Amino acid sequence: MESPLELNRRQFLSGSATGIGTAALFSLLVRDGCSREADQVVHHPATAKRVIYLFQSGGPSQVDLFDHKPLLEKLHGRQLPDSVRQGQRLTTMTAEQASLPLNKSPFSFERVGQSGANVSDLLPFHRKIVDDLCIVQSLHTEAINHDPAITFFQTGSQIAGRPSIGAWLSYALGSENDNLPGFMVLLSRGSGRPNAQPLYDRLWSAGFLPSRHQGVKLRSQGDPVLYLTNPRGVTSGQRRRFLNDLSQLNQLKLERTFDPEIATRIAQYELTG
Repeated sequence: MESPLELNRRQFLSGSATGIGTAALFSLLVRDGCSREADQVVHHPATAKRVIYLFQSGGPSQVDLFDHKPLLEKLHGRQLPDSVRQGQRLTTMTAEQASLPLNKSPFSFERVGQSGANVSDLLPFHRKIVDDLCIVQSLHTEAINHDPAITFFQTGSQIAGRPSIGAWLSYALGSENDNLPGFMVLLSRGSGRPNAQPLYDRLWSAGFLPSRHQGVKLRSQGDPVLYLTNPRGVTSGQRRRFLNDLSQLNQLKLERTFDPEIATRIAQYELTG
């Protein structure tokens, strides 16, 4: 006797909403490189083929680079007004300070380019290409500590768990490559703490998006990506047979549950096999 389908509410609604028509559309769009998800609607043809996103964790403050604060120059050395703080708690770095003086940037600013953007003398090259840059100065957050602020910067939320910017780009642009990950992550190491990485793994997660949009971290030692090399004592033929059997078992489970995460797992095993 066949066991009943194991559908949760989300899988049922997703499946009934898309239906046979979406499945047919998906088969056409995938080959055209327009879509990588059965439930993805393409509003505009993608013009970007790749995105390189650099997050300079621990870099200079924006008030020393391109966010000029002329009022700070006038109020330099004065105490922070209560009207600015409005009872907000202080960070652990300043909680014990008896004095909270305002401090101007030690660098000079100059309006450059046709846009007239304010750029400090820390960025002489950027002054030459400022009209080719998009400087966003409207972003703000209520977070006063690094971790929630960085989480907000990577995911759009101060609370962890939402998709990262790389996952959204993977979901929106898709990938024309069936054999390599669409979202790769490279980490740097700081000189002060060589064993620490600047960003947590959760900051490139797929969140509630399908896990195929999860970032794949490249490693500096061993296999660049885990499980590329056969385990010790296992031949390529043995591993191929193992993956074939595992794929069949996963396929049976997929036919029972329609869980897209199982399809992702099958693809991941084949990717590293």
